[in-house]
Amino acid sequence: MAETEYHVMVQTLEEGLGPWAKKSFENDSPHFVDGTDIFSFYGAAWEKSPIKYRQRTPIQVERDRILYSQGMRKLTEKYHVLYNGQRRIVRSYATHTMKMAQVARAIARGLELNQDFAEAIALGAKVGAVPFVHAAKHKLSEWAGEKIAALDAKSAKESPLTGSGKSQLELDFPEKRIPEFVSTLKSSTVLDKIRRYMPWAAGESGSKLYGSGQEGYWLLCTNPFTNRTRRAQYCPETMYGIWRHSRGLLPATHPFHHKCFLDGASQGYHEITDAHATFESIIVQYADDITWVIENLNDANEVALLNDQQRSVYESLSDEIGEDVDSALQQALSRNDAGGIYSYFINDFITHSSKTLSRKSGGAELRNALTKGTRGAQIGLSSEADELLGRMVRYLDSRIFTEPRTKNRTEMLKSITYACVDLIYDTEVLPRVVAEQSRLGRWNEDAKKAAVDLLADDVHRTQASMDVLATWGDQEIYDFVGIQAL
Repeated sequence: MAETEYHVMVQTLEEGLGPWAKKSFENDSPHFVDGTDIFSFYGAAWEKSPIKYRQRTPIQVERDRILYSQGMRKLTEKYHVLYNGQRRIVRSYATHTMKMAQVARAIARGLELNQDFAEAIALGAKVGAVPFVHAAKHKLSEWAGEKIAALDAKSAKESPLTGSGKSQLELDFPEKRIPEFVSTLKSSTVLDKIRRYMPWAAGESGSKLYGSGQEGYWLLCTNPFTNRTRRAQYCPETMYGIWRHSRGLLPATHPFHHKCFLDGASQGYHEITDAHATFESIIVQYADDITWVIENLNDANEVALLNDQQRSVYESLSDEIGEDVDSALQQALSRNDAGGIYSYFINDFITHSSKTLSRKSGGAELRNALTKGTRGAQIGLSSEADELLGRMVRYLDSRIFTEPRTKNRTEMLKSITYACVDLIYDTEVLPRVVAEQSRLGRWNEDAKKAAVDLLADDVHRTQASMDVLATWGDQEIYDFVGIQAL
C-alpha cells in the first residue's frame, strides 16, 4: 500500500529516535499479533478518521489502549502490604506500575530509544497480575498444574497420545524445549486443547502455567471467554516485552516461542518469538526490579521511622552494602532519599548501555544481534550497580520480608488464592462472568453461544478461572471467600 499522509506524519514524529529504537512501521515486523498488516490497517484507519490519529503514532495508540484498559484500572485494587511492629504500609500496584513506567521512560530517553514503547510495555506488564501478586502467583500455577495433570490422567485412557501428537509439537516449536507440563502430557485431547485454550511458550522450563506477563498478553490480545483474537490491537514486540518483563530473561539465552491457535486470527494463530525482542523490553525488565526494590525499601524505611527506631532502614542498608559504593548512592542513603537512589540506577544504566549502543551505527544490525543473544548487544546496569541491586534484594529478603506478620499474611493469602480459584472453577461464577462480559461487550448471539459452550470444556475452564481471578481486586477475593479484609 502506498504511503499516506499518516505514514509520513508518523515517520516525522519518530525522527528523533536512535537507529536501534523500535519504530511503529518496520519491514522486519509488519504484522500485529493476530496477523493483520500494520501498515495497511493504519493507512485505512487514517482515511476513515484522521482526527483520531493526528499527532499519534501506532505505538502511542497501543500505549493508550493499555492505559485505559480494564486490567490497568483494576491495579488500583491490588495491594502490597508491609508490616513492622504495630505499623503497616500499603501501596497499590497502580503506584508501582506508574513509577516503573517513568523509570523506563527516563532510561529510554537517555538512550534515544522509544519512550512511548517502553512505557507501553511497562504499563502492560502488570495488567495480568492476580490479587496478592507475589503471594498468589506461584499458588495459582500449582493449582492449574494439578487440574491439568488430573484431566490428562483421565483423558489419556480414552485418547492416548501417539507419536503424531509429539511430532506436531516439534513442528510448532522446532529446536525449542517444551515446558514440563506440556511435554509430559499423555492425552492427545488435552494436548490439543492446551494448544488452543492456554497461553504458554516453548523454551520456558518447569511447569509454570501462570505469569503476570503471559496473563497480561492473554487478556489484552484475546477475548479469553470466546477464545477469539482481538483484531489489529498490538504488535508482537509489545507483547514480547509484556510477557518477558522479568529481569534476566534474555533472548536466546532463555529461548522463547509462543504459538497459539485462535479463532479470528488472520493467519489462524498468534506467534511471538525472540525475534520480537527490543532494547526497550530489556529496559522494562530492569525498571521493574529497580522500582520494586526501591519502593519496598522506602516503605520499610517509613515504617521504621514511624516506629521511632534508632536507625533507619537506609542507614542499616548502607552498613550492609559497605562504603565502597558510588558516592551519589551513599549520599542518597544517608539522606533517606529514594529519588536519589532511583537517579543512581537510571544514570548508571544510561552511562553503561550507551557504550553498547554506540559501538555500531546500524540499528537493524544491532537489533538483530540482540534477538540472537549476542553478548556485545546486551544493555543493562554496570556490573557494580547490578551487584548492588542484587544485594538490596537479598537485604529485603533477609531483613524485611521475614517480619512474622508479613510471613503469616503471605501464607494465608496463598491458601485464600487456592480456595478462591477452586470455587470459581466449581461454582456458577464463570457463567455469570460470561453473561456480564457479553452485556458489557455487546457480543452477538454467536459469541455468547461460543462462550457458554466453551465452559463445558475443563481445559478452557481451567484457564478461564485464572482469567477471572486476574480481573478481580483484593477486596473482591475477600468478599467471595467470605472473610473480612486484613
